Amino acid sequence: MAKRLLGSLLAVALLPIQGMAAITNTDLEEFELSLWQVRTDFHMLTVMTGSDSYASDLDRSISRAQAALASLNGDAEGSEERDLVAALEKDWKIYEDAASGNTMAEQGFTNAYTIQDVNELPAIMVERMDAFGDAKSGQYDDVLALAAYLQRMTSEYLNLAADPSGGMAAGSDEGRLEFKDAVPQFEKMLAAAQRKHSGDEAMARALNQVGLKWQFIRESMVKFYENAVPFLIYRYTRQMVETMDQAISLASTEVEKPTFGPVD
Repeated sequence: MAKRLLGSLLAVALLPIQGMAAITNTDLEEFELSLWQVRTDFHMLTVMTGSDSYASDLDRSISRAQAALASLNGDAEGSEERDLVAALEKDWKIYEDAASGNTMAEQGFTNAYTIQDVNELPAIMVERMDAFGDAKSGQYDDVLALAAYLQRMTSEYLNLAADPSGGMAAGSDEGRLEFKDAVPQFEKMLAAAQRKHSGDEAMARALNQVGLKWQFIRESMVKFYENAVPFLIYRYTRQMVETMDQAISLASTEVEKPTFGPVD
């Protein structure tokens, strides 16, 4: 993520020579967020033994990812951008098939090869996007990156909760996160976003809500192996991501400022 943002700053500095890239960091961050949402919902469906409501959540996440990828495809200009999108589309087809194949979720588990694709492919796609350094930066890239990182942590939490072997039976360590490292990283990103947007009343309020809800799940992230609470993590992450989504959407359209209710 940091490499992507640094690459964008370099691209802006070289605009007179290279021209403006059509793909934006917003495009890339939106797709990354949706990839981790798909992974989260896939594993939550197993945790909840195939519940129809969680199957619907997974369908919505897949649709969001498809829309984000279609947006990237529509915005891509030049051979480098089109090559990136083509590679992402190829990976996405395999990922979508795997994510849609949680056929034994009602039994509390699914096929190990399916899990391997679901666990590894989003990390591979994110690596491709991080290696692309010419995307145009936007005002709320950091907030989108924060949402994507939170969703990635939660997808890892649900992966572990869904696997009796602690996630070790499904593939390599590609993209694996350690909560002891991920928790302080998320808090560092949140603090930086709060500082940057301290003068933006609506966004500051949204990030404050995120910070308050984070406190409810922080210890559960740190102490996963002592007392796993997948439903709580899933529910609060969803609320926090929705809060950031809403704030970005309303701020970007320059309509009335968003209001956020009390913490549930």
